[in-house]
Amino acid sequence: MTRTVTLLATTILANTVFAALGGPDQYGYTWKDSNEPDGPVYEWIDITTTGTQLTGFADDNVVGPFILGETFPFYWYTVKKIHIGSNGYLAFTTSGNIAAPFPGIPLAGGTDNYVAGYMTDLNFAGEGNPGQLWVYDDMEQAVISYINVPYWNATAPGFWTGSNTFQFVLDKTDSTITINYQNTQCCSGSNGPVCGIEALNGDFGLLQNSGTYPTSGFSVRFYAPPTPLIDITDAAVEWITDPSNGGRAIPVNGAPFPMHAFLRNTGNQVLDPFTVTNTIYDQANQTITVDAANVGELFPNATEDVYFSNSFVPDAPGTYRSVTTLSGIVGETVISNNSLTQEIVAYDTTLLYNDVDWAGAGDDGIGISWNGGAAGCGTYIIPPFYPINVSHTTCRITNNIGNVGISMVVYDDDGPDGAPGTLLDSVSVQAMDAQAGDHAYPLTQPVVLDSGGLYVLWYMNGANVSLAQDNVAPFSLRTYEVIQGAWAEYRDREVADFHLGLRMSIIPEPDAAAVSFDQPADGQTLGSSTAVRIMIHNNGNLAVTGIPCGYSFNGGSPVLQTYNGPAIAPGAEALFMFAQPLVPLADVTGALCAWTTLPGDVDGANDTTCIMISTAVGINESEGVRMRLSPVPAATNLTIDGLPKSAVRLEVFDMTGALRLERSLRNVSGPFVLPLAGLADGVYVLHAISANARYNGRFEVQH
Repeated sequence: MTRTVTLLATTILANTVFAALGGPDQYGYTWKDSNEPDGPVYEWIDITTTGTQLTGFADDNVVGPFILGETFPFYWYTVKKIHIGSNGYLAFTTSGNIAAPFPGIPLAGGTDNYVAGYMTDLNFAGEGNPGQLWVYDDMEQAVISYINVPYWNATAPGFWTGSNTFQFVLDKTDSTITINYQNTQCCSGSNGPVCGIEALNGDFGLLQNSGTYPTSGFSVRFYAPPTPLIDITDAAVEWITDPSNGGRAIPVNGAPFPMHAFLRNTGNQVLDPFTVTNTIYDQANQTITVDAANVGELFPNATEDVYFSNSFVPDAPGTYRSVTTLSGIVGETVISNNSLTQEIVAYDTTLLYNDVDWAGAGDDGIGISWNGGAAGCGTYIIPPFYPINVSHTTCRITNNIGNVGISMVVYDDDGPDGAPGTLLDSVSVQAMDAQAGDHAYPLTQPVVLDSGGLYVLWYMNGANVSLAQDNVAPFSLRTYEVIQGAWAEYRDREVADFHLGLRMSIIPEPDAAAVSFDQPADGQTLGSSTAVRIMIHNNGNLAVTGIPCGYSFNGGSPVLQTYNGPAIAPGAEALFMFAQPLVPLADVTGALCAWTTLPGDVDGANDTTCIMISTAVGINESEGVRMRLSPVPAATNLTIDGLPKSAVRLEVFDMTGALRLERSLRNVSGPFVLPLAGLADGVYVLHAISANARYNGRFEVQH
């Protein structure tokens, strides 16, 4: 990562490892050690009888968050959650696992917003490991103690050696941060130890030490400035879609994917209104959709949920980028956090199966491997559709110089806070089947999933076998390193994805529902022929057409017709109009119901929708004349007597409401004979409509 020249100069000035004091950084933080006359006095705080021992620490992992009872002031903001790194640091952010090689301070990107006390390659895992982690918190201070924690060592029994005891003291009353070193031993197998602080933007920070081992009974204290040296005007895109900002897999032509961003005023100044823009790019970097929203005045540490009016429906499979960017912030101090990217991968649900992973076409040609083996790589996959059948694990192996086997393991996400939980499948792969190339390994038993996600683990059963990595953006942020059984966010997750995934096939669940009437409206009174229109919603997981539909009024004969329009995508809906209108045959109030009967429909409860309407024939007989129809029954002709002496339109409907015959007459005088050719046996309704009146009658045809 790149630093500005100013920041580099500040770091060099602050990193005088034999000095007893240092700083200030850009914000005004300084430090002093216990060798300085007015520096801190070493005073170890024993919390093993008053505090709480935390478990779950291993090699290169993070445990937390540990929630403070009272907030702790840090730079221009306050923190309440602490994520404790096994490698001797405290992170105030939800993401990041800092591991060897350890970064300098400050360094924007990766993990920011943390305090390094003795940051080097420590290890809590391994048989007989004496390392312990204790925490204590009250109204005035929080204490985090690392006790007897050894270094990681690839050749030592249990992969650990040495012992280090140190602690962090966060004083909430004066904002100081003290690191007490009870004892440390040389030497770590990596760079470090590193001691320093870094703000959430990654550009502000103060390095106290890098590479020098503190003596026993030594302390370092960081002091917040009484008056900051700089006003911070800054806003940040904290996440897209959800707090993980993790990649998303979605179906092609599926339900619209909502565009949602979470913003925060990360400075100490009130922000004037500004603009946030979301853009979706395809693999060719072409813009697919773009939308912008205005954000009003925002106070320090205030947040804003932005729901963009546009949504995203991919029409082709592939990898897309959702990029949210801030603009229009005048005099902003930090711009590195003004933009955030989320990976979106679209899959074709019409295929027999999809190999679902986060890797694109990129491959660094080197891969990832762990010294000594007995470690692995994991990824978390949320399927693009449900329900799904998982039949294989997939991976690309870069090389297998060690000619060793691997294990492919699948876990449910039912662990604490969505972590790996129930073991669902484990397959041991022999070396001959784990050579360089792309592989798909069958599960011992297929896994069916109708919600949530799955973790897949590639595990080394020996040394010198490597998993391929994609080093071309975007990245999913859903990768993990698994060392001695402990899962931790992959240290390079912001610059790489593993070629590791699952083979999934969709389990068809057709479900078409008649959800509402577009016409007529509930409670409406119909006095004439009215088109019937309904909304058909696809509640299933496959695009569908050829949907049999029907409607009926007041329990009468059904009108049936098939929707053969464009396939309706899952989650989408279509407007469908029946060719045959609803014709009032009597003055009556009743239920008008419409339905779908899709073959194999999995949920019949949503197939039908009903409304209440009234029909009125509306006969206007102010002339005191009624139509007389004969003969009864009729065969070839119907004689109509009593028609008004004016232009008249005759309409003949069968009992389903279908128009069967239509005739226009001019200046009728006397009885009119209507030919019935083409009418089948049955009962019919006759409407005679003039400019001022409407007449109705029934007749029967019998040949």
